[in-house]
Amino acid sequence: MRSWIVASGGVRRIAAIGLAAAIGSLAASAAVKFGDAVPGIIRGSDLERIKRALHLDRFSVIAAVHLGATEGREAIVIEPLSDAVLAKVKETCEAGGECPDPVGFVASRVRVILLQGRDVIEVMTVGTEVRGRRARLLDLRGLGVAGEPLGWSGHAEAASGHVALVIAPLVEKPRGRVGSGADPPFEFRWNEEAERFQLFDCVRDEEGETRCGFVDEAEE
Repeated sequence: MRSWIVASGGVRRIAAIGLAAAIGSLAASAAVKFGDAVPGIIRGSDLERIKRALHLDRFSVIAAVHLGATEGREAIVIEPLSDAVLAKVKETCEAGGECPDPVGFVASRVRVILLQGRDVIEVMTVGTEVRGRRARLLDLRGLGVAGEPLGWSGHAEAASGHVALVIAPLVEKPRGRVGSGADPPFEFRWNEEAERFQLFDCVRDEEGETRCGFVDEAEE
């Protein structure tokens, strides 16, 4: 099996072959650490606190950053796919179909959390839908994603001193295969002006110029 990141038993760390090497220079410049429960930022006691606060059994911390003495620490937490969906993903890839990012992750649910003192605060949740602290960030049906996603595939990045997510829903494809439901995948970053995570998107205008910026929350 390729080196996708999947959550292991209990609160055990991930083993992400090649992840640090692939984005090491990015992490160094942004002070965001990736993989293996991000040593030096997330401690064993933090893992236990996350487990209790979010009522999790199996999960992995794949990226984290110190935001400052009072702001706390930000982290990306993933939960594993079900065995059935993971088997379909693996079978699809081995049969020559779509494969997840080899230095990324597959997960049933992804969260961005804030560790502030003894509090564990969810600031973004990616599950049956994508939600920030204020509202839904994406209208998946409006974007052509039929039904609830089977899971998610993506990778962690760094942007503006925060963690960031590049992610796409896993959906059922013809002949029982599983693949990405978004091409290109969605990118979520911290918007300093709005002080929250939002979709970051790029579009090409009529003059052929590419313009990038943050997208407001989707209507409920």
